[in-house]
Amino acid sequence: MSSISFTYTDSRGHTTDWIVEHWKETGRYIQGVCKVDEQFRTFRKDRVEQYLEQGEARLTQPYVAPPPRVDTRPEICFTGFPKVQRSVLEDMASGRQMSVKKDVTKGLAFLCCGPNAGPAKVARARDRGCLIIDEPGLKTMLDTGELPEPWED
Repeated sequence: MSSISFTYTDSRGHTTDWIVEHWKETGRYIQGVCKVDEQFRTFRKDRVEQYLEQGEARLTQPYVAPPPRVDTRPEICFTGFPKVQRSVLEDMASGRQMSVKKDVTKGLAFLCCGPNAGPAKVARARDRGCLIIDEPGLKTMLDTGELPEPWED
């Protein structure tokens, strides 16, 4: 009878030792019958804290954490536009491989300002070295790839 044992942390943060019989691997999961309550269970490999009694050596597909996802798309934020117009501009930027942010962030590259742009957000963006552009400048940039002249309020 094949069994595997491990220390597991569930979604609530509770850590428990498990012994699972008649187990099999299915991608990111270990499935089998729990020896304590004879119930069929599925365990996520990424929540296994440690394998007991050399259990990891019996795995054919040990869990390997994926590399952190790095978003290299330029970040843009829109301010001072009516809701509908802002949504259209956000969709346009997203469709051109830009990452749309709702506020001025550390990695923000562009702040696109409408007629009601608030001075505080513009000042924060300037302090972070963002290029401040208006809607025509954004459209030019998206259509041609050419960086527009900075917007002056």
